[in-house]
Amino acid sequence: MNVKNKIYLVCLISLWFFCFKNEAYCEEYKLVTGVIHLDSNISGGKLAPDEVANIAHDAGVEVAIFTDHDTMRWEYGIPPLRKFIRKVVEKGSIHSYGEARYIDTINKLNLNHKDMLIMHGAEAIPFYWWKGSYFTKDLVMMDGHKHILVMGLNDASDYKNLPSIGKGYPKSNKITFETLISLWPLSFLILGGLLFSIGKGGFVVVPLRIAGVICFLLSIIFIANNYPYASYQYDQYHGDRGIAPYQTVIDYVNSRGGVTFWAHPEVEDVGKESGGVKLITSPYYEDLLKAQNYTGFAVFAEGIKFMAPPGDVWDTILKQYCEGERERPVWAIGEVDFGDEDTFSIKDSQTIFLLKEKNEGTVIEALKTGRMYALHLYSEKSPAIVLDKFVIEDKDGSVTAYMGEELQTDKNPRIKIRVSLPAKAKDINYKIDIIRSGEVIHRSESTGNAEMVYEDKYVKPGEKIYYRLDIDGPSRILSNPIFVEFGSPSGNKKGE
Repeated sequence: MNVKNKIYLVCLISLWFFCFKNEAYCEEYKLVTGVIHLDSNISGGKLAPDEVANIAHDAGVEVAIFTDHDTMRWEYGIPPLRKFIRKVVEKGSIHSYGEARYIDTINKLNLNHKDMLIMHGAEAIPFYWWKGSYFTKDLVMMDGHKHILVMGLNDASDYKNLPSIGKGYPKSNKITFETLISLWPLSFLILGGLLFSIGKGGFVVVPLRIAGVICFLLSIIFIANNYPYASYQYDQYHGDRGIAPYQTVIDYVNSRGGVTFWAHPEVEDVGKESGGVKLITSPYYEDLLKAQNYTGFAVFAEGIKFMAPPGDVWDTILKQYCEGERERPVWAIGEVDFGDEDTFSIKDSQTIFLLKEKNEGTVIEALKTGRMYALHLYSEKSPAIVLDKFVIEDKDGSVTAYMGEELQTDKNPRIKIRVSLPAKAKDINYKIDIIRSGEVIHRSESTGNAEMVYEDKYVKPGEKIYYRLDIDGPSRILSNPIFVEFGSPSGNKKGE
């Protein structure tokens, strides 16, 4: 073997060793611009799906995820004949459009936009409940705007069976006191039989038989009204059911391999339905402390006052995970909640994915594992800050973790950050906050492009902590966390 071939062989061996020692160094992720929560006229939006897709394409969006409403059906029945005396309001939804048709409609959008990835999802309405009474004119529909974004469902049957108050939850198989109460019309049936059989002549027979017939008719009406003589898992007439209906949706989606993100958890929605019924949904960010095993939550579109500030709700949840009180961490996504062009830009709030390939599988995997960050533009003309790099290494640089991953080390964590701005915005200031387990440990101010290395002196053997970034300037970025567990260094571990 000549000298040239020997050199070539040595280079190949060195390259092989370097790549397999740390795969992330060899296959850097690409930043891919995504928008999540697009509503078309299939449900709550004003524009057809192809019009929304065209707007997203013209805005330079690379991944667009539609989340039309799963159902939009509301019902109020007047007791005691709720099934016969009722008002039903139903609007367009995935369910009324047809689940298979919806999937096909969204998938076909990819044919006209080869450079984009367009995906289907749903904005689930798991529950609402009635407060007050129609008769006292204080009827209020509560929590009708408490929603969960669902993505990663593959089949029409997955959407069709998605638990929802609009389609009705299944009845309970258990015999309860309410089940027995629902059988009370049988007493009318018995009474009618007795009245009909009393007397064998005389003028009292006719009135008794008329009363018997009335009892028979009432029994038939109420037997039909009370069918199927069982309590439902959840219905809108028995008050607030807490987190349970939402947890049912989360568990169902998890069982189908999908992901769930709480939509607009800081929203406060007060208004009136066209029929004059008052609608109230209070901010529900505290529910995120009660629910388990959901994938994450959405930020920016309708508030960020209570979820993301250091030490607030998100940090409380992440610390619960670090302390072993939760099975999973939760991630943040940018939620645009786009329905038409009359409100704001389709790029107002974005999710920037870290992908090696752009396809549905890698996007869902990024959502599951936290490989993305949320970006908000303060106006249509706001320059977008780009988080080119956010990794954590151990002190000797032998092991690296990205967003959503976990670094195991017994050394000082070294945080590497690279941020860039468009050339036209090179003189605009912005700040970078490094947050460790709910506390800002370092703040720096920069203009234009910036690259920094911060070595944290914090080391506590056996403890798990995390770091995340809050970058604020002409636009705002919330990164997802990187976890660090102090102990013997043993490489990366995914943070799912």
